[in-house]
Amino acid sequence: MGLLAGLVPAWAGRATAAQQRLECVLTDADAQRGGGRRPITIAFDEDTKTITLDENGQARPLRNVAISNTSMSSHADDVSVGVDRSSLRVVFQTYGQGSVANEYGQCKPAATR
Repeated sequence: MGLLAGLVPAWAGRATAAQQRLECVLTDADAQRGGGRRPITIAFDEDTKTITLDENGQARPLRNVAISNTSMSSHADDVSVGVDRSSLRVVFQTYGQGSVANEYGQCKPAATR
């Protein structure tokens, strides 16, 4: 058991009654969008099956939430987000008229307030 304990993220073992937050940094993978790095925050609650995305101080609840032991995903009208819970890697997709922009990044558990 001691060997396996090191493989599970510390935040995964917390009680799920409270909302948890991930701070993520996205790196633009689509050359036509200009490149760069930008932060987003993903707040999720396993008990209520909710995910809220915060971009530039604008929080938006996402729909069709799927949260498992290995991943979580959700979407809104023009974006979708997915997180691998073991590596905390994130994929963020933005949908436009006839196009999809993909961004990838890394998350970490947010500091508790």
